[in-house]
Amino acid sequence: MNIKCGELNFKITYDSDWDIPKNVAKFAHGDEESSFGENPEVNYNIEFKDMIKQDNRQIISTKQEIIVGCKDNLETRYLFIRGAQYPYAKYTELDENNISVEVVNAFKDMFDIDTMFWSLFALERHMIKKDAVVLHCAYTVYKDHAILFSGPSGIGKSTQANLWEKNRNAQILNGDKSLLLKQDGVWCADGWPVCGSSEICVNKRTKLGSIVFLNQGKENTVVKLSKSNAVKKIISQLTVNYWNLDFVDKAFTLAEDIANDINVYELTCTPDVSAVEALEGIFKEGEPWIL
Repeated sequence: MNIKCGELNFKITYDSDWDIPKNVAKFAHGDEESSFGENPEVNYNIEFKDMIKQDNRQIISTKQEIIVGCKDNLETRYLFIRGAQYPYAKYTELDENNISVEVVNAFKDMFDIDTMFWSLFALERHMIKKDAVVLHCAYTVYKDHAILFSGPSGIGKSTQANLWEKNRNAQILNGDKSLLLKQDGVWCADGWPVCGSSEICVNKRTKLGSIVFLNQGKENTVVKLSKSNAVKKIISQLTVNYWNLDFVDKAFTLAEDIANDINVYELTCTPDVSAVEALEGIFKEGEPWIL
C-alpha cells in the first residue's frame, strides 16, 4: 500500500490477511509506486513473528511503552503495551529509506486500532525531516482556516470544538491530532491518521488561523500569549523524540516559526456557548482571516 501523509510518500508491504484501521484508506495514494511520480521516500516491510529478538544497537532511551536503540544514527524501537513483559513490535531502520517492522503474531488482531497500527512507523521521526510536526489538538475549520484547540488530555478540546461546530457551523476534521507544515511559506494544518476516541479523521489541509490552549474555569477569559510562552505551550503538546537532540532542536525551531507567524491564545473557559462568544470576540479584534 502506498501512503501519502503531509509531504511524506511511503510504501507499506504487509500480509494482506491483516485487519488494519479503516482510516488508513483515507491516506492511500494509488496502488503502484508510479503513483508517486518517483519511488517512495520510505519503504516499510512488515513481517509477523512468534517472538522478537533484541539486536546489538545501544539502548538510548527506556520508557514504559518504548525502548529505543541506536547505531550510526539508525534507530531500533521496541514497542510495548503498558504492563506487558515483551514487545508487540520492533521497528528497525536498515538505512534512511528502508525499514523492517516485526509484529508479534499474538498481537496481530489488535492493529485495527489507529494508535496501535501507526505506532509501527515512527512517523513523527520522518515528518520532522520534512519540517512538519504533530500537535495534540482538536483540528477545527472555520471560515476556511484551522482553529486548533490544544492542551493536555481531558482539558476540553473536544467540548470546545463541538461548541464551534454546533454554534458556528465549524467543521471538526480530527478530534485528537493535526500535522503542522508550511505550504508556499504559509503554515497549514493537515490531516493525521490517528484520531483517538473522537473517531473523526478527515485528510484535508487548511491554512492555519489560530492555536488556542485551554484551561477550565468558571468564567471565560482570553489571553494572547507572548512569543516565548507560545513556544513553550506548543512544544508541550508536540510529539517530540526527546532522546534525539537533533529532533528536539528542530522541533523548537519549528515551534518558534509557528509562534512568529500565528497568533497563539490561552482560553480559560466554561463548557458552553459563552466560551465561543468570548473567543470569537478576540478573533474579530486581531485575526484578519475571520472577517
